[in-house]
Amino acid sequence: MLRARLRVVPAMIVAVLIASACSAAPAAPELRTAAVARGGVTQTVAVSGSVNAAGQVRLNFKSAGRLAEIYVAPGQQVTIGQPLAKLDTTDLLVSLNQAQANVGSAQANYERTISGASSEDLAIARQSVENAQKSLGEAQKTTQNDVVSAQQSLAKAQTNYVAAKNNLAILAQAIQSDVRAYQSGIATAQAQLTQAQSDLAAVTQTTDVRSAQNSLNLAQAALGNAVSFSNGVLAGALVDYGNAANALTTAYGTFDTQVAAGLDPASASAAYQLAQTAYTTTATRLTNAIDAPNGQLASAQANVTTAQNSLNSTASKGDTSLDQSRNDLQSLQNTLTAEQQLASATKAKITQAATAVGTITDAVTGTLAASLQNVAATQERTTSTVLNAQNSLQSAQLSLQKTAASAKSYDIAASYASVLAQQANLESAQNNLANATLKAPTPGVVASVSGQIGEFVSGGGTNNPFILLADITGVALHGTIGEADVAKLKLGQVATLTVDAVGAARMTGKVSALDPLATIAQGVPVYGVDVLIDVPNPQLRPGMSGTAAIIIASRQNVLTVPNLAVRTANGRRFVQLLKDGQPVDTEVTFGISNETVTEVTTGLQEGDTVVLPQPRAAASGAGGGVRIGGGGGGAAPGAGR
Repeated sequence: MLRARLRVVPAMIVAVLIASACSAAPAAPELRTAAVARGGVTQTVAVSGSVNAAGQVRLNFKSAGRLAEIYVAPGQQVTIGQPLAKLDTTDLLVSLNQAQANVGSAQANYERTISGASSEDLAIARQSVENAQKSLGEAQKTTQNDVVSAQQSLAKAQTNYVAAKNNLAILAQAIQSDVRAYQSGIATAQAQLTQAQSDLAAVTQTTDVRSAQNSLNLAQAALGNAVSFSNGVLAGALVDYGNAANALTTAYGTFDTQVAAGLDPASASAAYQLAQTAYTTTATRLTNAIDAPNGQLASAQANVTTAQNSLNSTASKGDTSLDQSRNDLQSLQNTLTAEQQLASATKAKITQAATAVGTITDAVTGTLAASLQNVAATQERTTSTVLNAQNSLQSAQLSLQKTAASAKSYDIAASYASVLAQQANLESAQNNLANATLKAPTPGVVASVSGQIGEFVSGGGTNNPFILLADITGVALHGTIGEADVAKLKLGQVATLTVDAVGAARMTGKVSALDPLATIAQGVPVYGVDVLIDVPNPQLRPGMSGTAAIIIASRQNVLTVPNLAVRTANGRRFVQLLKDGQPVDTEVTFGISNETVTEVTTGLQEGDTVVLPQPRAAASGAGGGVRIGGGGGGAAPGAGR
């Protein structure tokens, strides 16, 4: 019996030990940690876009002419000095031949001066003076007439322009005043009708009186509609018209300011055209808005006339108790008639204002600017013509003096100077012939060609270039960025660029341009950014897509922690520091961060261990520390726990 009990006791002990082991708490999981280390943190803003030429060269011939040859087409790449197009050189060759002949003539005159003049030479010299005097007189007369004609055209254009602006200002004000008076008249008519109904209700109710009341009830409904149109559609149209008229005045005022300052008014002219379109739209809307209540007034007037007929019937015209009602209805008729006349007059003024706007539009979009340019060009041309004639006369007079006098050292010098002058003219003719061929001043890609063979092209300035050349010596990545990041960017910031089409090699660049205003793309405001590439890859082509990482902040040799270590609770950011094997919430001051690490400015020391969050589904037995990167490509040592 005792032996049996001894066998039972060990079995019970084992059972107790097994139960105790089963009820014990599970082992705590190992903490994931990382060491606070020194490294670099580089913060960037990514901009995606396409590669474009950094600039464009606007090319024109130096002088006007008829286009004879075009050697290139849009998209073609050209080298420096490559011929692009050529003008018809027929007249230039004639000028060159004339210049060559003039050199020969001057040379002969020089030789004649040296040898002395003959009677024939004297006669020719005198005739040259007479011809030069005649040419000067004709030039002065012709040029004076040209200038006067150009000035008269300008004065007429300015007079019409000023008159149209004054008319528009007066009419726009009158239109708005008339419409407000028209609205007031509608309210007056409604009050008069109410009074007429009240007076009519106070008399003996005969058949004619009841008929008149029915007609007035219909008139009241029509007037109610007129009031509704007046307070709704017409009121809104009047406000829009006033705003559009003010905007139009501001637009042509800006045009006047730019013209007075001698600036190119093209942008002001374009802005005016938008304002003019808006004005025309609102004027049409106002006309239609006047018609809406006016139709109701006509209906009301017809019903009032019916009521008057009822009160003036054979049975009722002798009833003196209806005299007040008859007076009421006549006053109402007068008001309704005046309202319809005012509506017609107002619409006529809108039409007159449209005529004034048309005159202003003609001036702003061409007439006035063309007249100003014509006066300037005519004055410049006439001055040059008269000056040339005066120079020719002086030259002829000097030639006569020299021909009549015996050969002197200064005569010989003057003749020789004439030879040099004609040689200079010859060189000028040769240069003009050479300039008839337009050549590329820089390597590039032809962006556009404006013209066809046989057309007349203007020369001189580059406001309307004949050929637009994309400069490929400089290449930029143009992209867009959202409003949240644009404030972080500024000109000159360094960036690294990658263009997949030319391989993974990175290029460097700088921010060269930032749009001052946003552009709405799919309902979202974005800003244009240009990054000029320092040394473009030779394989880059306009239109290739790429990405620029613009560096907005960089810290080197600073304390960093992984972004996973940064915790947020109750509006504060902190880390858990491992102290004596336990995580302790620690207040920390953070600096900049990138996609992997965050800078720590105060609160931690190099080598401290911070606790990382446990993975959501950690593998059994997993643990150990991690090694963290220092950011910006540099790695900082980490410690596992």
